[in-house]
Amino acid sequence: MAVREGLTQLTDLSGSGDNVLVKALVTHIQDLDSHKPYQKGLLRDRSMSDDEVRPFVVYDEDLRLDKGKVYVLNGTDYEYTKTGEIQVVLGEDAYCEEITDTTE
Repeated sequence: MAVREGLTQLTDLSGSGDNVLVKALVTHIQDLDSHKPYQKGLLRDRSMSDDEVRPFVVYDEDLRLDKGKVYVLNGTDYEYTKTGEIQVVLGEDAYCEEITDTTE
């Protein structure tokens, strides 16, 4: 696992396992009634077309994201192999900052 420098665009995620920093808008939320993961949802940023989104999954019990807000998130570029889905995984003690600059 490598650590990427600077912000990574969502379209540049490939399931590499790298530690990435992304700035994205939360477009959908699904709170899960399960031990882990605690929350799933969808993200988008400027690198994506209007119909594209990138899933995220939260494994930190103290972290919840809100729909319609923009965040800077530090997570893992992950491929969920069962479906081939590329996700941003927010693990224990993941960095998450809501920002007022709402441009994705």
